[in-house]
Amino acid sequence: MVAAVVMPSLMTNINDRVNAEKIRSTKYKFTKATDHMKSLGLIGPYSSTDAFVDELQKYFKIAKRCDANHLRACWPTDTVKLEDGTEWNIADTKTGKNLKMEKNEHSDYSSNNVGIITADGTPMILSYNKKCEALDPMKTYGWSTSNGKPESNATAGCVAAVFEINGHSRPNTFRKDVVAFNANGLGSACAIEVNGKCFGAPFTPTPMTYAECAGENATHPNDNANDKSGSYAKSLGISKCYWAQDYWAGAVKQCGGTNKMATMADLGKIASLLYEGNPSIGAKDDVYSLTYNGKAPELGLPAPKPMEFYVWSDEEQSYGNAYNRDFGGGYTEWNIRPRDGSNQLALCVVE
Repeated sequence: MVAAVVMPSLMTNINDRVNAEKIRSTKYKFTKATDHMKSLGLIGPYSSTDAFVDELQKYFKIAKRCDANHLRACWPTDTVKLEDGTEWNIADTKTGKNLKMEKNEHSDYSSNNVGIITADGTPMILSYNKKCEALDPMKTYGWSTSNGKPESNATAGCVAAVFEINGHSRPNTFRKDVVAFNANGLGSACAIEVNGKCFGAPFTPTPMTYAECAGENATHPNDNANDKSGSYAKSLGISKCYWAQDYWAGAVKQCGGTNKMATMADLGKIASLLYEGNPSIGAKDDVYSLTYNGKAPELGLPAPKPMEFYVWSDEEQSYGNAYNRDFGGGYTEWNIRPRDGSNQLALCVVE
């Protein structure tokens, strides 16, 4: 009886220790290789993950290599169970986007991933940051990164990866026996897919200040006669600036330009997904007598019951206003709202 109680716990502890050692060993061996590459000035930059792996395999023993179209040949199972209980097809892990890696001024994981099986039989999928800067061969580095940019203690930080420690045994569960190494996740980077576009998770923008939007030498924002935008704002597609705290302009900045925000047509299509019968809702249609279908949380959106929510579009109506769509429990409307509104969400196209 005592054995029946104690043995399961004991076996779990033993398995946890074995798995922890497998994880530590894989990270250690990979980082030893990148340490060696750093000492020779070979960490970066590279034009693609393929180009990086061409160099990596001189210092890291690789038994098998698979391109992005044949990743399954370097992975023991067809699928990985994600944290939300859904199954992810490993063959769809094409680029760093599927490791939830962002593209910004310091990072670009957009090249095709490469699958490998290490000499000790560990399957890995690698994605290299094409914007990774060369590391100083004379410095000592560790593993950490910040916003995709290696800091003073990162050698493996130029690579996002997942690897598997469970072999052909099931289940293959992400963050249990499928391990993220510098990766942010696994699966589709799209929170919402409409009109052939992939949008990331909805977010509340950080406002852009008037000085940042209009330029440091701009006049007071409440002087309507002198509203204007600086060169930075114009590069993002913002034609005018007015508010001291401009949340719409902040959304544009976070998305990287108006061309990377949801259009009014996109918001109409998103609205059609949230109401029973999937009604056809055009860019500037107001539709009433609807019944909310409960699917907003699946898209990362708040439920429109009991409160409504609002999402900015890419369209600037004037120096002080922008177009948006309102989502309510029984209706949806397009609208024009002041750009200093802090209670609105935004969506960015994920490249």
